[in-house]
Amino acid sequence: MSQFEIYTFDAPVLRKKARPVRRINKRIRAQLDAMLETMRAANGVGLAAPQVGISKRMVVIDVGEGPYFLINPEIVSQSEETETMWEGCLSWPGYLGQVERPVRVCVKALDRDGREIWVEGEGLLARALCHELDHLDGVLFIDRAKSIIEIEEEISLSGLTCIFMGSPEFALPSLERLVEAGADIRLVVTQPDRPYGRKQVLMPTPVKQRALELGLEVFAPEKISSPDAIERLKRVEPDFIAVAAYGQKIPAQVLQLPKYACLNVHPSILPKYRGGNPVQRQVMAGEQKSGVTIIYMSERMDAGDICLQKTVDIGPNETYGELEQRLAVLGAEALAEAMASVYEGTAGRTPQNEEESSYAPHLKPGEEIIDWEAPAEQIHNLVRALSPVPGAVTFFGAERTKIWKTKLLPSEGFSFSDDTVPGTILKIDDTMAVVRCGQGVIGVLEVQPAGKNPMTARAFLVGRQGKAEKFG
Repeated sequence: MSQFEIYTFDAPVLRKKARPVRRINKRIRAQLDAMLETMRAANGVGLAAPQVGISKRMVVIDVGEGPYFLINPEIVSQSEETETMWEGCLSWPGYLGQVERPVRVCVKALDRDGREIWVEGEGLLARALCHELDHLDGVLFIDRAKSIIEIEEEISLSGLTCIFMGSPEFALPSLERLVEAGADIRLVVTQPDRPYGRKQVLMPTPVKQRALELGLEVFAPEKISSPDAIERLKRVEPDFIAVAAYGQKIPAQVLQLPKYACLNVHPSILPKYRGGNPVQRQVMAGEQKSGVTIIYMSERMDAGDICLQKTVDIGPNETYGELEQRLAVLGAEALAEAMASVYEGTAGRTPQNEEESSYAPHLKPGEEIIDWEAPAEQIHNLVRALSPVPGAVTFFGAERTKIWKTKLLPSEGFSFSDDTVPGTILKIDDTMAVVRCGQGVIGVLEVQPAGKNPMTARAFLVGRQGKAEKFG
């Protein structure tokens, strides 16, 4: 599929107000598809048509939930609550700005088939919507930034040979960043194809799909510890092995192969949250800071010496999916930086403090069930931690229901007696259902009954009047 050139800096088209799309036809849809390919190739989360020289009111956005194609979009509502975070722009490469944006927005638009859609965005999606819709009016993020910094000089890994090991979407930015930096990736190692969906169709990992698109050789052994697999890796004679969420324990024979180092991207501030589920566990615990750690791999899981760490703030309403995508991009940059510093001989090496270590296990059956006797903040963190998968679960009567979005509320202004059962719905308005918790109250914004599409809490409850008065 074709891609566009991204216009940068002082290109006049970036300062013009884009024209509405009058008719959606094959050409418009082809432009949207090419915009999506261009955005993904540039590792962006959003792209507006003026950024590729097309002065039309069209944007594409993908923050990890699947792509949105928005034609003639407009913001119809936004929250009074705001947050200030760093953001960049594909049209201003090399710069970041601190920009204040609303925490939540609602956008009305047409999709690529001309149907009216409403997109309710929160956190990263809300920020991306505001950023891209600004482009349609000739407004750049630098116009709103409270401060601007220039990103450090471009990293070059030209001439360094590498084996890359990874499997899920989290690993994609790291793979793409190493390719962009000029690393000679001789082999991509990933998990074997697995059956997926009701029909159990064999599907490759996201890393395998992307590696084949990039023309890289792929190796997907059932066991990386098998003699045949180890022998295959030995033949590469790599300078580095780079690992990002590979999914198998890597044996000592492999760790000893690279000339310089075997480096791993871990999405937490180690030694906290070692293990296979660090991002969800951080959100579930209500952590306010996260980050990525690049470690020299050892046989013990996530226990190797620290090469490099970068930290970020976690937004109060940021979901697991949103945070994971941010950490994936941050980790990619940190990996390239770490490889360059190891090669140059300037890298640090700090042993982890075992007394501060903690473990982040995968979810156990039942952990997704909301306990309404818990404090409101704990319930809010659970909902955030299980979005976009697998979803926090409750019951409305006998009806199993997922809750996707919640909002913390002050207890003042909501009266109820001491014997009001946690889970009781105290109030329903246009935006939420107010629910009593073990401590405090919470606003339930979006739910999804079994077998149905997500909907607002109000729409869900209006259709079920008289059936129940509480969740759980």
